[in-house]
This record gives sequence, C-alpha cells and structure tokens, in this order.
Amino acid sequence: MIQTVLVPPTCGKTPIVFTWKIHGILCGLLLWAGSLGSQELPRVHLLGTGGTISGGSSGSLSASEISKLVPGLDGLADLSVEDFATIGSSRMTPDLQFRLARRVRALFRERPELSGIVITHGTDSLEETAFLLDLLGVAEKPVVFAAAQRPPRRSDTDGPRNLLNAIRIAAAEGMRGLGVLVTMNDEIHGARDVRKTHSIALNAFASPWVGPLGHVDGNRIYLFHRPARRLELEVDRIEPLVTLIRLFAGSDGSQVKAAVRSGQRGVVLEVFGRGNVPSKVLDAVREARKQEIVVVFTSRTGGGRVELGSETKRIGVLSGEDLDGLKARLVLVAAMGTTTDLDELASYYRQLSGELETAVGN
Repeated sequence: MIQTVLVPPTCGKTPIVFTWKIHGILCGLLLWAGSLGSQELPRVHLLGTGGTISGGSSGSLSASEISKLVPGLDGLADLSVEDFATIGSSRMTPDLQFRLARRVRALFRERPELSGIVITHGTDSLEETAFLLDLLGVAEKPVVFAAAQRPPRRSDTDGPRNLLNAIRIAAAEGMRGLGVLVTMNDEIHGARDVRKTHSIALNAFASPWVGPLGHVDGNRIYLFHRPARRLELEVDRIEPLVTLIRLFAGSDGSQVKAAVRSGQRGVVLEVFGRGNVPSKVLDAVREARKQEIVVVFTSRTGGGRVELGSETKRIGVLSGEDLDGLKARLVLVAAMGTTTDLDELASYYRQLSGELETAVGN
C-alpha cells in the first residue's frame, strides 16, 4: 500500500502532501524548473563613444543614461556600461579608433564571460570605425555598432530601438564569427560593406551590391548569409598618415603633390570609372612612388573593381579592387604600421575582394 505522508519543505518553503514515490519525481522536476529560472543572462558590455544616439550637440548622455532609455532590456542581457569617449564622430581619428580596438580586445581578454560588446557611435564615421575594428580582428564574439539618425530627446528617436537590437545581437550565440557588425533600422550589416548613404534618413545605412547579413524582427534574429570577404591583421601600431583624394574633371595632380609635401605615407585615389587617370595626375603619382609613398587606386563610382594599366602596374600602384575610398584607405592605415611591402598589401586587397586563387583563364 502506498502511504501518504507530509513531505518536509525540502523542495520549497511550503510543506506539500505527496506519496514518497511521487515526491522524488516531483522534487526533481521542481529543482530542474528552478534551475531554468535561475539561469544567468548573457553578459554584454556597452561602450559609449558619443554621437547623435547620445544626444549630439544638444548635450551628451552617458552610456548608462542611454541604456536606461531602452525598453525591454530586463530579461535580455546582464548589461555593464562604460564611457570610452564623448565626441561627435566627425571628430573621430585613427588613433582613437585604434585605442577603441585595443579596449575591445582587452575587455574580451579580461572578461571571458562576455557574450559580446555593443558600441554606440555617431553615424558620420561609423562605417570607418567599424571596418578598422574588423580589420584588426578584435574578437570572435560579436562586436555590434549601434547609432541613431535622430537624437534621444526627440519623440521619434530611432536610438533606443537600434540599441536594443544591438544588445540582442551581441547576446546571441549564433552571431559569433561574423566579424564586426552594424545594426540600424532593424537591419544587420557587415563592417566590410556597410556605408552611410543618406544624411538624415532612418534607412541611411546599406550594403550596396551585397545587401544586409540579416535583420531583427521583434525578438527574433534572422541571418541571411555570412560574410565571405574579410581580413584580420595582427598589428601593434597603425599608420594614420594616409590620405584620400577624389578625382574630378580638371584634376591636375596638385592634390597628390600636396599630399607628398605634407608627409603622407599612403595615398588612396578615387579614380574615374574602372581606372582612368588624367596624364598630369599620373605624373604626380609617378613622383610620389619615387618617394616610396604607397598609392592605391579605387573607383570613385562606389561600385566595381579597378583594373590597373601597364604603366600604373610598372610604377607600383596597387588596386583597391572594389572597395570604396574610405575602406581602401583603412586597409593601409591598419597594415602600414607593420609592412609597406607592395605584394603583401596587394594580397590584402585581393582577399577583401573575394578573388578565388583557383580562378583560371583570361
């Protein structure tokens, strides 16, 4: 006969009447359910750098204050916050970007329990900072940039939503190994391809020719594809003296000459079409190369690869492949602190282009 007894409060604070046989089963279930409820939330660290998302020119909010504006954080992540900088991103510099990359790397080293890191940033130079951090290979875990086109004091601000999505992405196990990411307007973009394409629109950030990596729909993350064209460099220093010059009708090479006089170590030229350069500009480039200044050509069209002519190849000009000028410049910024070998630098651009070594034919 099964005897009914009063079970001491070993599975909870209130005594429960059960049979001994049932008690053992239920006690185990209650302990299992309790362990589910006590599971630790993913740990995400928020680094604030300023920008419109924090208030912009109307007065910046701290990272902690920004996070308090985000609804729905409870139950999503265990969030820690830090103010790395408080500037508009038009004032961002290569040195500050490099320091940010080192801080991210240090955080992952010091806090291995972190699931990911979110960085709030102004939109003006976001695509540059994100790409430089991606080139520097800051982590295998998610590093997600969030920004806003409308400041937090506006009733229709997009900042809280973008930040919520960034934290959700950083906390997701499945987002590892994708490199540095940018989320705006519910879309997820890879750092290699993302660009700011409009000065004020909420959908200003896009990845021309390749599209977003995925999007956020409510509390769900959808991943469409994984980035194939990435490069990670191990460097101890960067080379900030790299300038970007855009050619125009009437360009005579004076900008290239000015760059040489100012002590630039690298010059990226956004040239016409697939690689067309006026003769006076080519003369200036030839003189720059005689002084061992690294010169890279990329198309000012914003899409498509540059093909070098026989003369530009002969004097040692590099092709930036299909990178735009901003991204082609950052490859030199990241790499030239370690090497100025032209073959090595060219291989970096080829890797970022997605060129397959097995390609055959003309």
